[in-house]
Amino acid sequence: MIRNCSKMRGIVIESISLHVSQEALESCQTRVYKLELQQQHQQQTVQLESPDARVLLGKSINIMLAIITVILVCVSTVAKFAAPLMKSRYHMVATLLGVCFLTVFWKNWDRLQYAIDRMLMPE
Repeated sequence: MIRNCSKMRGIVIESISLHVSQEALESCQTRVYKLELQQQHQQQTVQLESPDARVLLGKSINIMLAIITVILVCVSTVAKFAAPLMKSRYHMVATLLGVCFLTVFWKNWDRLQYAIDRMLMPE
C-alpha cells in the first residue's frame, strides 16, 4: 500500500510538473506569437512610412542645397565687387575712407535732411 501511495505520488507529481511545464511552454509560445505579430506590424508600418520619409528627406536636402547656392552666389558677388577696391594700398585707403564717410552720413541722416530743408526753404 505504501508502495502504491508512493507510486501515485510520483505519478501525481510528474503529471503536475508536466502540466506546469506545458502551461509554461504555452505561455512562452503565446508571448513569442505576440512578439512576432508586433514585429510584423512594425515592419509594415516602417515599409509604409519609408517612401514618405525618403521623399521628405530628398526634398529637404534639395531645399538646403538651394539655400547654400544662394548664399554662395551672394558671397561671390560681394567678393567680385570688393576685389577691385582692394588692389593696392591707395585703393584700400580710399575704400576705408568711403565706408567711414557713408557710415557718418547714415548715422546723421536726420540732421543732414534738416539742414538741407533749411537751406532750400529759408524762413
